[in-house]
Amino acid sequence: MNRCLIVVSRDRPDLELQLRQAYAPGVGVDIIVDRRQQQRWTWPGENAIRPPSRTDLDLRRQGFAVIPRP
Repeated sequence: MNRCLIVVSRDRPDLELQLRQAYAPGVGVDIIVDRRQQQRWTWPGENAIRPPSRTDLDLRRQGFAVIPRP
């Protein structure tokens, strides 16, 4: 069974509700709201902000990100 985690942007409660209605409990899909805080990731002595991850980009673009699970 393929399992995945769907992370929903915290500013899209409507999308979270739609996804919960679309996926019944127990089908291998877990849905959570993004709980991360905005952080700047840098190494000591650097001024660069870490590049956005694929999850970050998907959350901004479509309001959710799908993360496969083993």
